[in-house]
Amino acid sequence: MSANIGDVDGGPVSAEEIGRISIFQDLGENERAEIAALCTKRSFRAEEVIISTGGADHDVYFMLSGKAEVLNHTIIGNALHLDALGTGAYFGELSALDGGPRSAEVQAIEDCVVAAMPPSEFRQVLADYPSVLVLVLHNLAQMIRAANLTVLHHATI
Repeated sequence: MSANIGDVDGGPVSAEEIGRISIFQDLGENERAEIAALCTKRSFRAEEVIISTGGADHDVYFMLSGKAEVLNHTIIGNALHLDALGTGAYFGELSALDGGPRSAEVQAIEDCVVAAMPPSEFRQVLADYPSVLVLVLHNLAQMIRAANLTVLHHATI
């Protein structure tokens, strides 16, 4: 793996690798190849931060290999584990969609290889492939439901 955070691997992202990403599995080989061409491959070592809370980077990341965790931090600095990510996952879509700062941190828990896509390209993929858009909307709805349950739980303690 690379020595520096987010080093570009140098190799292209393949259609086969993109086909392992959950939201792209129903697309054909040509469509996957078009999406792969929009991405840059990056490597992260275990414990490296892929996305920082509040960061200005707006790329969407597709987990080609490895594992990472989504964290947030309480006002007193405690880490709050929000999600685990493995091969096939994607993350960073909120910032890509609204241009706002990152809402959570993503940290590699083992060596990871990701495909990074600029936000404008991600939004165009959503426009070009309605099946991908529906899956992203479904996942966003699940995130909102989980957040609502967390708020309700804490409000009734």
